[in-house]
Amino acid sequence: MLHSRRFFLKSTGALAASLAVTPLDLFAEEPAAGGAAPAVTKGKTLVLIFLRGGADGLNLVVPWKDPNYRRIRKSIALPSPGEGAGPGRVLDLDGSFGLHPKLAPLLPHFEAGIAVALHAVGHDRNTRSHFEEQDAWETAVIGDSLRADGWVNRHLLSTSGHGPIRAVAIGNALPRIMHGKGCAYAVHGIDDLALPGSRMGETAAADALRKAYACEEGGRNRAARELLAETAQGTLDGVDQLKGIVGRPYTPLKPYPVSELGGKLMQAARLIKSKVGVEVLEIDYDGWDTHQYQGGAEGTFANLAGGLAEAVSAFLNDLGDHAQDVLVMTLSDFGRTASENGTFGTDHGWANVMFAFGPAVRRADGKRLIGRWPGLAPDQLHEKRDLMHTTDFRDVMAEGLRLHLGHPDAGRVLPGRTFESVGLLA
Repeated sequence: MLHSRRFFLKSTGALAASLAVTPLDLFAEEPAAGGAAPAVTKGKTLVLIFLRGGADGLNLVVPWKDPNYRRIRKSIALPSPGEGAGPGRVLDLDGSFGLHPKLAPLLPHFEAGIAVALHAVGHDRNTRSHFEEQDAWETAVIGDSLRADGWVNRHLLSTSGHGPIRAVAIGNALPRIMHGKGCAYAVHGIDDLALPGSRMGETAAADALRKAYACEEGGRNRAARELLAETAQGTLDGVDQLKGIVGRPYTPLKPYPVSELGGKLMQAARLIKSKVGVEVLEIDYDGWDTHQYQGGAEGTFANLAGGLAEAVSAFLNDLGDHAQDVLVMTLSDFGRTASENGTFGTDHGWANVMFAFGPAVRRADGKRLIGRWPGLAPDQLHEKRDLMHTTDFRDVMAEGLRLHLGHPDAGRVLPGRTFESVGLLA
Protein backbone atom coordinates (compact mmCIF):
# COMPACT_ATOMS: atom_id res chain seq x y z
CA MET A 1 0.00 0.00 0.00
CA LEU A 2 1.34 3.43 -0.88
CA HIS A 3 2.31 5.80 1.87
CA SER A 4 0.15 8.89 2.06
CA ARG A 5 1.02 12.02 0.15
CA ARG A 6 1.23 13.77 3.52
CA PHE A 7 4.09 11.44 4.52
CA PHE A 8 5.85 12.02 1.23
CA LEU A 9 5.54 15.78 1.45
CA LYS A 10 7.09 15.75 4.93
CA SER A 11 9.87 13.39 3.97
CA THR A 12 10.92 15.30 0.83
CA GLY A 13 10.13 18.92 1.64
CA ALA A 14 13.67 19.73 2.74
CA LEU A 15 15.07 18.15 -0.41
CA ALA A 16 12.75 20.15 -2.61
CA ALA A 17 13.71 23.33 -0.77
CA SER A 18 17.39 22.59 -1.30
CA LEU A 19 16.68 22.33 -5.00
CA ALA A 20 15.33 25.88 -4.83
CA VAL A 21 11.79 24.81 -5.71
CA THR A 22 8.75 24.78 -3.45
CA PRO A 23 7.16 21.36 -2.75
CA LEU A 24 3.96 20.83 -4.68
CA ASP A 25 0.60 20.67 -2.97
CA LEU A 26 0.24 16.91 -2.92
CA PHE A 27 -3.39 16.87 -1.85
CA ALA A 28 -4.72 17.90 -5.25
CA GLU A 29 -7.13 15.76 -7.20
CA GLU A 30 -5.73 13.36 -9.76
CA PRO A 31 -5.79 14.60 -13.36
CA ALA A 32 -8.66 13.38 -15.45
CA ALA A 33 -8.13 10.05 -17.13
CA GLY A 34 -8.15 9.85 -20.89
CA GLY A 35 -5.94 10.46 -23.87
CA ALA A 36 -3.06 12.85 -24.23
CA ALA A 37 -3.72 16.35 -22.94
CA PRO A 38 -4.10 19.00 -25.67
CA ALA A 39 -1.08 21.20 -26.25
CA VAL A 40 -1.16 24.92 -25.49
CA THR A 41 -0.04 27.54 -27.99
CA LYS A 42 3.72 27.46 -28.18
CA GLY A 43 5.72 30.46 -26.96
CA LYS A 44 2.94 32.34 -25.14
CA THR A 45 3.34 33.61 -21.56
CA LEU A 46 0.80 35.00 -19.10
CA VAL A 47 2.30 37.20 -16.36
CA LEU A 48 0.09 37.69 -13.29
CA ILE A 49 0.87 40.49 -10.83
CA PHE A 50 -1.13 40.10 -7.63
CA LEU A 51 -1.68 43.42 -5.83
CA ARG A 52 -2.14 41.90 -2.39
CA GLY A 53 -4.12 43.76 0.20
CA GLY A 54 -6.94 45.06 -1.98
CA ALA A 55 -5.86 47.92 -4.23
CA ASP A 56 -8.06 51.02 -4.50
CA GLY A 57 -9.12 50.78 -8.13
CA LEU A 58 -11.04 54.05 -7.93
CA ASN A 59 -7.77 55.93 -7.47
CA LEU A 60 -5.79 53.82 -9.93
CA VAL A 61 -8.17 54.40 -12.81
CA VAL A 62 -10.11 57.45 -11.69
CA PRO A 63 -13.73 58.05 -12.78
CA TRP A 64 -13.05 61.79 -12.70
CA LYS A 65 -16.11 62.68 -14.79
CA ASP A 66 -18.49 60.91 -12.38
CA PRO A 67 -20.05 63.74 -10.32
CA ASN A 68 -20.04 61.64 -7.16
CA TYR A 69 -16.31 60.89 -7.16
CA ARG A 70 -15.21 64.15 -5.53
CA ARG A 71 -18.25 64.25 -3.26
CA ILE A 72 -17.47 60.95 -1.49
CA ARG A 73 -13.65 61.25 -1.49
CA LYS A 74 -13.09 64.71 -0.12
CA SER A 75 -9.45 64.36 0.98
CA ILE A 76 -8.17 61.58 -1.30
CA ALA A 77 -9.87 62.54 -4.58
CA LEU A 78 -7.47 63.45 -7.37
CA PRO A 79 -7.75 66.68 -9.38
CA SER A 80 -9.33 66.24 -12.79
CA PRO A 81 -7.16 66.62 -15.91
CA GLY A 82 -8.11 70.24 -16.54
CA GLU A 83 -8.19 71.35 -12.94
CA GLY A 84 -5.53 73.87 -11.97
CA ALA A 85 -1.90 73.72 -12.96
CA GLY A 86 1.12 71.71 -11.94
CA PRO A 87 1.56 68.00 -11.19
CA GLY A 88 -0.84 65.72 -9.38
CA ARG A 89 -3.74 65.80 -11.84
CA VAL A 90 -5.42 62.73 -13.34
CA LEU A 91 -3.95 61.62 -16.67
CA ASP A 92 -6.92 61.45 -19.02
CA LEU A 93 -7.60 58.23 -20.90
CA ASP A 94 -10.92 58.77 -22.64
CA GLY A 95 -12.61 61.94 -21.44
CA SER A 96 -14.24 60.23 -18.45
CA PHE A 97 -11.56 58.13 -16.80
CA GLY A 98 -7.88 58.70 -16.19
CA LEU A 99 -4.79 57.26 -14.56
CA HIS A 100 -3.39 58.22 -11.18
CA PRO A 101 -0.56 60.69 -11.89
CA LYS A 102 2.00 58.23 -10.50
CA LEU A 103 0.98 55.82 -13.25
CA ALA A 104 2.48 58.19 -15.83
CA PRO A 105 5.07 55.60 -17.00
CA LEU A 106 2.14 53.48 -18.21
CA LEU A 107 0.48 56.22 -20.25
CA PRO A 108 2.67 55.69 -23.37
CA HIS A 109 1.58 52.04 -23.41
CA PHE A 110 -2.07 53.09 -23.36
CA GLU A 111 -1.38 55.60 -26.12
CA ALA A 112 0.33 52.88 -28.16
CA GLY A 113 -2.75 50.65 -27.80
CA ILE A 114 -1.01 47.89 -25.84
CA ALA A 115 -2.65 48.59 -22.49
CA VAL A 116 -6.25 48.45 -21.38
CA ALA A 117 -8.07 48.85 -18.06
CA LEU A 118 -11.12 46.80 -17.07
CA HIS A 119 -13.23 48.48 -14.41
CA ALA A 120 -15.84 47.07 -12.04
CA VAL A 121 -14.43 43.51 -12.01
CA GLY A 122 -15.22 41.08 -9.21
CA HIS A 123 -17.79 38.42 -8.35
CA ASP A 124 -21.14 38.25 -6.60
CA ARG A 125 -20.10 36.43 -3.40
CA ASN A 126 -17.33 38.70 -2.21
CA THR A 127 -16.85 38.41 1.59
CA ARG A 128 -14.39 41.34 1.87
CA SER A 129 -11.99 38.99 3.71
CA HIS A 130 -8.37 39.04 2.54
CA PHE A 131 -7.94 35.31 3.10
CA GLU A 132 -11.20 34.24 1.50
CA GLU A 133 -10.98 36.59 -1.45
CA GLN A 134 -7.38 35.82 -2.27
CA ASP A 135 -8.40 32.16 -2.21
CA ALA A 136 -11.34 32.92 -4.50
CA TRP A 137 -9.18 34.71 -7.06
CA GLU A 138 -6.44 32.07 -6.88
CA THR A 139 -8.60 28.95 -6.98
CA ALA A 140 -11.54 30.37 -8.99
CA VAL A 141 -13.72 28.39 -6.60
CA ILE A 142 -16.29 30.67 -5.00
CA GLY A 143 -17.31 29.65 -1.49
CA ASP A 144 -15.77 26.38 -0.32
CA SER A 145 -12.22 26.73 -1.63
CA LEU A 146 -10.49 24.99 1.30
CA ARG A 147 -9.47 21.88 -0.63
CA ALA A 148 -9.33 23.45 -4.08
CA ASP A 149 -6.10 23.65 -6.02
CA GLY A 150 -4.98 26.75 -7.87
CA TRP A 151 -6.50 27.49 -11.25
CA VAL A 152 -3.08 27.85 -12.87
CA ASN A 153 -2.27 24.33 -11.69
CA ARG A 154 -5.52 23.03 -13.19
CA HIS A 155 -4.39 24.61 -16.45
CA LEU A 156 -1.13 22.65 -16.22
CA LEU A 157 -2.90 19.37 -15.52
CA SER A 158 -5.42 19.70 -18.33
CA THR A 159 -2.94 20.62 -21.08
CA SER A 160 0.54 19.75 -22.25
CA GLY A 161 3.28 22.32 -22.64
CA HIS A 162 6.47 22.78 -24.60
CA GLY A 163 9.07 22.31 -21.88
CA PRO A 164 9.49 21.25 -18.23
CA ILE A 165 9.25 24.80 -16.86
CA ARG A 166 5.63 25.79 -17.42
CA ALA A 167 4.75 27.79 -14.29
CA VAL A 168 7.02 29.84 -12.04
CA ALA A 169 6.29 32.11 -9.09
CA ILE A 170 9.06 34.60 -8.43
CA GLY A 171 8.94 34.94 -4.66
CA ASN A 172 9.49 33.20 -1.35
CA ALA A 173 6.80 30.54 -1.66
CA LEU A 174 4.49 28.89 -4.15
CA PRO A 175 1.26 30.93 -4.16
CA ARG A 176 -2.13 29.28 -3.86
CA ILE A 177 -2.84 29.98 -7.53
CA MET A 178 -0.15 27.41 -8.46
CA HIS A 179 -0.83 24.80 -5.78
CA GLY A 180 -1.71 21.36 -7.09
CA LYS A 181 -0.25 18.22 -8.57
CA GLY A 182 1.16 19.89 -11.66
CA CYS A 183 4.83 20.83 -11.70
CA ALA A 184 5.21 24.47 -10.64
CA TYR A 185 8.25 26.27 -9.25
CA ALA A 186 8.82 29.06 -6.76
CA VAL A 187 12.17 30.82 -6.86
CA HIS A 188 13.39 33.86 -4.94
CA GLY A 189 15.26 34.83 -8.06
CA ILE A 190 17.08 32.91 -10.72
CA ASP A 191 20.44 33.75 -9.20
CA ASP A 192 19.33 32.26 -5.86
CA LEU A 193 19.56 28.75 -7.29
CA ALA A 194 23.14 28.48 -6.04
CA LEU A 195 21.96 26.89 -2.75
CA PRO A 196 23.77 29.17 -0.27
CA GLY A 197 24.36 27.53 3.08
CA SER A 198 22.85 24.18 2.08
CA ARG A 199 24.28 21.09 3.76
CA MET A 200 23.51 19.07 0.66
CA GLY A 201 25.28 20.06 -2.54
CA GLU A 202 23.36 20.58 -5.75
CA THR A 203 24.59 17.34 -7.30
CA ALA A 204 23.91 15.34 -4.15
CA ALA A 205 20.41 16.74 -3.83
CA ALA A 206 19.56 15.94 -7.44
CA ASP A 207 21.11 12.47 -7.17
CA ALA A 208 19.05 11.80 -4.05
CA LEU A 209 15.84 12.69 -5.82
CA ARG A 210 16.75 10.65 -8.88
CA LYS A 211 17.56 7.67 -6.66
CA ALA A 212 14.23 7.98 -4.88
CA TYR A 213 12.32 8.00 -8.13
CA ALA A 214 14.28 5.15 -9.78
CA CYS A 215 14.95 2.95 -6.76
CA GLU A 216 14.29 -0.74 -6.31
CA GLU A 217 10.92 -2.18 -5.35
CA GLY A 218 9.82 -2.46 -1.77
CA GLY A 219 8.97 -0.50 1.34
CA ARG A 220 9.27 3.24 1.47
CA ASN A 221 11.47 3.27 -1.59
CA ARG A 222 8.68 1.84 -3.69
CA ALA A 223 6.20 4.34 -2.30
CA ALA A 224 8.55 7.21 -3.02
CA ARG A 225 9.25 5.95 -6.51
CA GLU A 226 5.60 5.63 -7.43
CA LEU A 227 4.77 9.08 -6.07
CA LEU A 228 7.64 10.68 -7.93
CA ALA A 229 7.23 8.82 -11.21
CA GLU A 230 4.99 11.42 -12.82
CA THR A 231 6.76 14.58 -11.70
CA ALA A 232 10.30 13.97 -10.46
CA GLN A 233 12.12 13.82 -13.77
CA GLY A 234 10.20 16.83 -15.02
CA THR A 235 11.13 18.71 -11.86
CA LEU A 236 14.79 17.82 -12.26
CA ASP A 237 14.80 18.78 -15.94
CA GLY A 238 13.22 22.11 -15.00
CA VAL A 239 15.76 22.75 -12.26
CA ASP A 240 18.59 21.90 -14.67
CA GLN A 241 17.25 24.43 -17.17
CA LEU A 242 16.80 27.10 -14.49
CA LYS A 243 20.38 26.57 -13.36
CA GLY A 244 21.55 26.80 -16.94
CA ILE A 245 19.99 30.25 -17.25
CA VAL A 246 22.08 31.42 -14.29
CA GLY A 247 25.26 30.78 -16.26
CA ARG A 248 24.24 33.15 -19.03
CA PRO A 249 24.77 36.89 -18.44
CA TYR A 250 21.68 39.06 -18.72
CA THR A 251 21.62 42.71 -19.71
CA PRO A 252 18.14 44.24 -19.98
CA LEU A 253 17.30 46.34 -23.03
CA LYS A 254 16.02 49.09 -20.72
CA PRO A 255 16.93 49.81 -17.07
CA TYR A 256 14.63 48.68 -14.28
CA PRO A 257 13.85 50.64 -11.11
CA VAL A 258 15.83 49.54 -8.07
CA SER A 259 12.91 47.92 -6.28
CA GLU A 260 11.70 44.47 -5.29
CA LEU A 261 9.03 44.47 -7.99
CA GLY A 262 11.48 45.75 -10.58
CA GLY A 263 13.90 42.96 -9.71
CA LYS A 264 11.20 40.32 -9.94
CA LEU A 265 9.99 41.54 -13.32
CA MET A 266 13.54 41.57 -14.63
CA GLN A 267 13.81 37.91 -13.62
CA ALA A 268 10.52 37.29 -15.41
CA ALA A 269 11.86 38.88 -18.60
CA ARG A 270 14.98 36.81 -18.29
CA LEU A 271 12.95 33.59 -18.12
CA ILE A 272 10.75 34.57 -21.05
CA LYS A 273 13.72 35.44 -23.25
CA SER A 274 15.40 32.14 -22.37
CA LYS A 275 12.63 30.32 -24.29
CA VAL A 276 12.28 27.48 -21.79
CA GLY A 277 8.55 27.13 -22.39
CA VAL A 278 7.28 29.07 -19.38
CA GLU A 279 3.54 29.75 -19.75
CA VAL A 280 2.60 31.44 -16.48
CA LEU A 281 4.64 33.68 -14.20
CA GLU A 282 3.23 34.99 -10.91
CA ILE A 283 4.58 37.91 -8.89
CA ASP A 284 3.22 39.41 -5.68
CA TYR A 285 3.25 43.14 -4.94
CA ASP A 286 2.13 43.73 -1.35
CA GLY A 287 1.02 46.70 0.74
CA TRP A 288 -2.31 47.80 -0.78
CA ASP A 289 -4.44 47.57 2.40
CA THR A 290 -4.72 51.35 2.83
CA HIS A 291 -7.11 51.81 5.77
CA GLN A 292 -5.34 54.92 7.10
CA TYR A 293 -3.80 58.01 5.53
CA GLN A 294 -3.96 56.62 2.02
CA GLY A 295 -3.16 59.95 0.41
CA GLY A 296 -4.09 61.28 -2.99
CA ALA A 297 -1.51 62.38 -5.52
CA GLU A 298 1.18 61.77 -2.90
CA GLY A 299 1.48 59.39 0.02
CA THR A 300 1.41 55.64 0.67
CA PHE A 301 -0.93 54.73 -2.15
CA ALA A 302 0.81 57.01 -4.63
CA ASN A 303 4.14 55.39 -3.84
CA LEU A 304 2.68 51.93 -4.48
CA ALA A 305 1.15 53.09 -7.75
CA GLY A 306 4.43 54.64 -8.85
CA GLY A 307 6.33 51.48 -8.01
CA LEU A 308 3.91 49.41 -10.07
CA ALA A 309 4.04 51.74 -13.07
CA GLU A 310 7.81 52.09 -13.18
CA ALA A 311 8.44 48.36 -12.91
CA VAL A 312 5.75 47.26 -15.39
CA SER A 313 6.80 49.89 -17.94
CA ALA A 314 10.43 48.80 -17.68
CA PHE A 315 9.38 45.18 -18.14
CA LEU A 316 7.33 45.92 -21.24
CA ASN A 317 10.18 47.96 -22.73
CA ASP A 318 12.73 45.28 -21.90
CA LEU A 319 10.79 42.50 -23.63
CA GLY A 320 11.40 43.93 -27.07
CA ASP A 321 10.14 41.57 -29.78
CA HIS A 322 9.19 39.01 -27.11
CA ALA A 323 6.34 41.31 -26.05
CA GLN A 324 4.29 39.95 -28.96
CA ASP A 325 3.84 36.71 -27.01
CA VAL A 326 3.30 38.12 -23.51
CA LEU A 327 0.10 39.15 -21.74
CA VAL A 328 0.42 40.90 -18.35
CA MET A 329 -2.60 41.06 -16.04
CA THR A 330 -3.07 42.50 -12.54
CA LEU A 331 -5.24 40.93 -9.84
CA SER A 332 -6.20 42.03 -6.34
CA ASP A 333 -8.22 40.73 -3.38
CA PHE A 334 -11.05 43.22 -3.91
CA GLY A 335 -11.61 46.93 -4.40
CA ARG A 336 -12.00 49.53 -1.66
CA THR A 337 -15.03 51.38 -0.36
CA ALA A 338 -16.29 54.11 -2.66
CA SER A 339 -16.19 56.67 0.17
CA GLU A 340 -13.13 57.43 2.21
CA ASN A 341 -13.30 56.50 5.89
CA GLY A 342 -12.72 58.53 9.04
CA THR A 343 -8.96 57.96 9.02
CA PHE A 344 -8.44 59.32 5.48
CA GLY A 345 -8.20 55.87 3.94
CA THR A 346 -10.53 53.28 2.44
CA ASP A 347 -11.86 49.96 3.74
CA HIS A 348 -12.42 46.57 2.14
CA GLY A 349 -14.82 46.89 -0.76
CA TRP A 350 -16.25 45.06 -3.73
CA ALA A 351 -15.42 45.53 -7.41
CA ASN A 352 -12.03 46.68 -8.67
CA VAL A 353 -9.99 47.55 -11.73
CA MET A 354 -7.72 45.17 -13.62
CA PHE A 355 -4.93 46.15 -15.99
CA ALA A 356 -3.88 44.16 -19.05
CA PHE A 357 -0.75 44.88 -21.08
CA GLY A 358 0.67 43.52 -24.30
CA PRO A 359 0.07 43.69 -28.05
CA ALA A 360 -2.69 41.08 -27.68
CA VAL A 361 -4.97 43.72 -26.11
CA ARG A 362 -4.67 46.13 -29.06
CA ARG A 363 -8.21 47.05 -30.11
CA ALA A 364 -9.59 48.17 -33.46
CA ASP A 365 -11.88 50.65 -31.68
CA GLY A 366 -8.94 52.16 -29.78
CA LYS A 367 -10.67 51.88 -26.40
CA ARG A 368 -8.40 52.21 -23.40
CA LEU A 369 -11.03 51.20 -20.87
CA ILE A 370 -13.58 48.41 -21.23
CA GLY A 371 -16.41 47.11 -19.09
CA ARG A 372 -19.72 48.62 -18.05
CA TRP A 373 -19.39 51.44 -15.52
CA PRO A 374 -22.09 51.13 -12.80
CA GLY A 375 -21.72 54.62 -11.31
CA LEU A 376 -21.01 55.99 -7.84
CA ALA A 377 -24.41 57.41 -6.87
CA PRO A 378 -25.79 55.94 -3.61
CA ASP A 379 -28.40 53.85 -5.40
CA GLN A 380 -25.77 52.54 -7.84
CA LEU A 381 -23.39 51.24 -5.17
CA HIS A 382 -23.41 47.73 -3.77
CA GLU A 383 -25.04 47.95 -0.34
CA LYS A 384 -24.71 51.74 -0.75
CA ARG A 385 -20.98 51.56 0.01
CA ASP A 386 -19.00 49.76 -2.72
CA LEU A 387 -18.48 49.85 -6.46
CA MET A 388 -20.84 47.28 -7.98
CA HIS A 389 -19.22 44.58 -10.11
CA THR A 390 -20.39 44.30 -13.72
CA THR A 391 -17.72 41.84 -14.98
CA ASP A 392 -16.88 38.50 -13.37
CA PHE A 393 -13.13 38.02 -12.94
CA ARG A 394 -13.42 34.44 -14.20
CA ASP A 395 -14.63 35.73 -17.56
CA VAL A 396 -11.46 37.81 -17.82
CA MET A 397 -9.24 34.87 -16.89
CA ALA A 398 -11.07 32.61 -19.34
CA GLU A 399 -10.20 34.90 -22.25
CA GLY A 400 -6.57 34.91 -21.19
CA LEU A 401 -6.56 31.12 -21.02
CA ARG A 402 -8.40 30.51 -24.29
CA LEU A 403 -7.24 33.31 -26.54
CA HIS A 404 -3.70 33.81 -25.29
CA LEU A 405 -2.45 30.50 -23.88
CA GLY A 406 -4.61 28.41 -26.19
CA HIS A 407 -6.44 26.31 -23.61
CA PRO A 408 -9.29 24.55 -25.46
CA ASP A 409 -11.65 24.28 -22.48
CA ALA A 410 -11.45 27.05 -19.87
CA GLY A 411 -14.33 25.41 -18.02
CA ARG A 412 -11.96 22.71 -16.78
CA VAL A 413 -9.79 25.39 -15.22
CA LEU A 414 -12.46 27.81 -13.99
CA PRO A 415 -15.36 25.54 -12.97
CA GLY A 416 -18.98 26.43 -12.35
CA ARG A 417 -19.14 29.44 -14.64
CA THR A 418 -20.97 30.05 -17.90
CA PHE A 419 -18.53 32.51 -19.45
CA GLU A 420 -19.53 35.83 -20.92
CA SER A 421 -17.49 37.75 -23.47
CA VAL A 422 -15.34 40.54 -22.08
CA GLY A 423 -13.67 41.65 -25.29
CA LEU A 424 -10.25 41.80 -23.66
CA LEU A 425 -8.22 40.25 -26.47
CA ALA A 426 -8.40 40.94 -30.17
